[in-house]
Amino acid sequence: MKKTSCILLIAIILSFNLVQSQEEKVSKFSWDDIPESKANIGVFPYITAPNRLIIDENESQSYEFDKLEMFNGSSFFVLDGKVERMTLEMDGDKKWERYWFEKSVSEYLKSIGAVLIFDGQIPYEFVQKWGETPNPQHEHKNEFYAGDIINKPVKMFVLKTKTKKIGFQIISEHSRGKIGIVEYTDFEQTIEKITADDILDEINTKGYATLYLNFDVGKSRINGGDSFQIIGEIAKMMKANIDLKISIEGHTDNVGNETSNLKLSKKRAMSVFFILITVGDINQSRLKTKGFGQQKPVDDNLTEEGRANNRRVELRKI
Repeated sequence: MKKTSCILLIAIILSFNLVQSQEEKVSKFSWDDIPESKANIGVFPYITAPNRLIIDENESQSYEFDKLEMFNGSSFFVLDGKVERMTLEMDGDKKWERYWFEKSVSEYLKSIGAVLIFDGQIPYEFVQKWGETPNPQHEHKNEFYAGDIINKPVKMFVLKTKTKKIGFQIISEHSRGKIGIVEYTDFEQTIEKITADDILDEINTKGYATLYLNFDVGKSRINGGDSFQIIGEIAKMMKANIDLKISIEGHTDNVGNETSNLKLSKKRAMSVFFILITVGDINQSRLKTKGFGQQKPVDDNLTEEGRANNRRVELRKI
């Protein structure tokens, strides 16, 4: 009996030690553990191309506010802020020098006080947290990383100064290098509520008001509470101005078929129309609808920002 109790006690102790050991392995990142650099780090993005390498401007992107995900070997953490996704290649028709790229960038970062928090291949059990199949895994990679960290090793650096917190991803692919830089910035909300007075002022000033409502992709169903609130303000404006009549006009970007876009813009205008007469209690005799599809862009359809500006609803005074 004593022997059985002793064996049971040993098993409990071993189990406790195993759990404790596993918990110790999962260490969450803390900026408090990173020493503050006193070096002159320059200005964003803090890195230039080493000798014999050049930055491919066509394959590099800059974002005033985006995000990158960092990994310290046991846990992930996301940094929001100013982001640069930089692609480097050899200057001229030369073979890619992976070691030169990694050595140059790593030694420079260390020289300005950056701390290496991970170096190697992200274990597959961590990649599986993004999804059990390749599609969600690659979608996550494309959203949060500057290069192919699923199939290639990555170096993760962080740098802290008195006023800045910066993350670096260094990935050497088959024939080029990728660097992701993110400078942490507190998010500042700049969206202001659109009111009935705002809409009326714009109509009186320009003859029409431009609104951006959220619809399901490729469909006419309105999606999002903010969009319904805006339509509520349209109804409020019309109730306060009983002589006002408006034409609800839908517009799309140029993605997809021109004929389909024309139909879609008409249906989206009708969606706003039906909400105004059914929920807003506006007499339908005061409303008209039109759809112009992609025929009247107000911005460049070659950029995502431009396409977003073209996907709009206009209220035109009639």
